[in-house]
Amino acid sequence: MNMPKQGIIAGLALIILGVGSYLAGGKESTTAFIPAYFGIPILLSALLAKNPSRLKLGMHIAVTFGLLGFLATLGRLVRKLAMSTFEMNLANAATIAMSLICLVFVIQCVKSFIVARRG
Repeated sequence: MNMPKQGIIAGLALIILGVGSYLAGGKESTTAFIPAYFGIPILLSALLAKNPSRLKLGMHIAVTFGLLGFLATLGRLVRKLAMSTFEMNLANAATIAMSLICLVFVIQCVKSFIVARRG
């Protein structure tokens, strides 16, 4: 697995999700940019990881932001479901998308870290 490439893809996906949500939401709420706020450091640290001597550092930074993004969105979704205030709208759809992007990225990283550790 080329993990820097996966980090670049995940980072770009989150940035596009954030900008797209902001534009689709009528440019009313800057909180729509939240996925981009996680995507930017994932993208930058994945770019750092393209340097072989910085691979481990860059990918550990990227996966940390991915994990934080997943936990933040999971907490928000669970809270809304527990309070029975969940409704499918643009904000919640973006939250679910961010959660899935971050989760898939974290799983890929963990699998890669395990393979690297064994190898």
